[in-house]
Amino acid sequence: MRNTSRRTLLKWALGAGQLALLERAGLLGSSPAYAAGMDVPSRLAVLYIPGGYRPAYYFTPMEDADIPLCVPAPSNYSGEPVFFDASKVVDLAAANGPYKPLRTWQSWNPADPAARGSFSPLMYGYTHFALHEQLSVLHGIDQGTNDHASAFISSMCGVAGADYRAPAVHSVIANHLFERYRESRPLPFVVVAGERGTPLGMGLPSHASPVRVPSIESLKPQLSAKPADNPWWTGLDARTEAPELDARGQPTGSTLKTTTVERFSLSRAQPLMDRSTAKVDNYLEGLHGSLASVSRVLATDVVSMLERTKGIDTLTANRPAYLSSYLSNQSFTYTFGLANFHLTGLDPRMDLALRLLKSDLCTSVHVSLQLDFDTHNGLGHGYSCAHGRGLMDCVARFLGELKAAPAPGKPGKTLLDDTLVLVMSEFGRSWASRGSDGTYSLPDDHHPYTSVCFAGGNVAGNRQVGSYTPRGLGVPVDLIEETGQPSRRVPRSADVVTTALRIMGMEAHDFFIPGGYGEVVGLRKA
Repeated sequence: MRNTSRRTLLKWALGAGQLALLERAGLLGSSPAYAAGMDVPSRLAVLYIPGGYRPAYYFTPMEDADIPLCVPAPSNYSGEPVFFDASKVVDLAAANGPYKPLRTWQSWNPADPAARGSFSPLMYGYTHFALHEQLSVLHGIDQGTNDHASAFISSMCGVAGADYRAPAVHSVIANHLFERYRESRPLPFVVVAGERGTPLGMGLPSHASPVRVPSIESLKPQLSAKPADNPWWTGLDARTEAPELDARGQPTGSTLKTTTVERFSLSRAQPLMDRSTAKVDNYLEGLHGSLASVSRVLATDVVSMLERTKGIDTLTANRPAYLSSYLSNQSFTYTFGLANFHLTGLDPRMDLALRLLKSDLCTSVHVSLQLDFDTHNGLGHGYSCAHGRGLMDCVARFLGELKAAPAPGKPGKTLLDDTLVLVMSEFGRSWASRGSDGTYSLPDDHHPYTSVCFAGGNVAGNRQVGSYTPRGLGVPVDLIEETGQPSRRVPRSADVVTTALRIMGMEAHDFFIPGGYGEVVGLRKA
């Protein structure tokens, strides 16, 4: 049933329960066939910029002749240089194949990248950490909507709408790798922060659902095994290892260390199965799975593991010199002017995300990057350019931390080698346009075309795939459709999800996205 076509699935859905049929097609279960020898990443991190951003101000895919048509003349925003002309755009490295290399405005002083005033160190992080080696950007993606909530869902699962019609990419990956990491990663999918919403695992088993973990402290009341945190469990916390059973009492093939209370709770679903409807059985299976997940988390003592793991490490032990003029007590920070603006408060969520990845406790992590870009005012372009480049440099520092850390259980590989990092927003924002008199119109509204950064293992480095017209519309790119046939069209959000899943080692028949989907050529390593 793995080769069942999408259209056949849709026909089935007309006459029977969607979830049950997807299960029969083999699309809901975790994939035990994931090959341990595949040289693909085994974890996913999504860094989300809320509100809709302007990625062409950070990585510029347009031809030099088009830049002055849609990028305003150099200016400043709150004391920070903004905007640029084509002569200031530089390649991060020589081109990799028939694609534009990563190009950005060289706002920094090459002789002194920390210099400020008429210069800005922001975006230098990609050069400092040599991130072009494992980073590419897809431009001109049609999100299919201008609505925030619908576009957030589109970014997460590949289908715009008021509700999820496919599970979020984080959940698909967490589910796909669950059997392989069932015993070592008790938190398959964690949301550290999600200002625009929480990605959902629609229709997938409970282990693929998100767990909100805004801080280590928030875990202690429910998931800490320490008597000092939860003294009422004293005397009831002895664990016995035994084969793990599913909701129907059948062995899963794994083991589980449970307490007396947990064993009693986990046995309650079996006598209730097959006594009512399929929906009730699905609910009981989900409840049973959630209880088993909690048991595994408690047995692993994730709170202690997270407390022992260093999140922000390289940025404090060997702080990059180009950050010397920013707040010294913050790693993910930047400053405009003498002190017109200091970014603060991002360190805790980035630190926790790094701890979760470095400790090898989870497969998928979602982090929202705090600032909201839904400006709707005359200064929106300056805000997007200044703060967008600031947050993107914070992304570079996050990637630098992953690049400096070893991948758990994979000698010779870095954590960046073993992680796919996606950087995205729900959509873009209105483009600037130059009038016949040389002045610029600067509308600031929602715009359905956007870009996504792909970084990490199995990513073809230093490529910009796709581009924009001077009006900000996407242009056609090469794809391999779900049928295996090549095509050329403007990329959609479903293609972003598909490309990410393909980079993670999944085949097109391992997942299902309503409306059709394809892999964008050039982003996955050949």
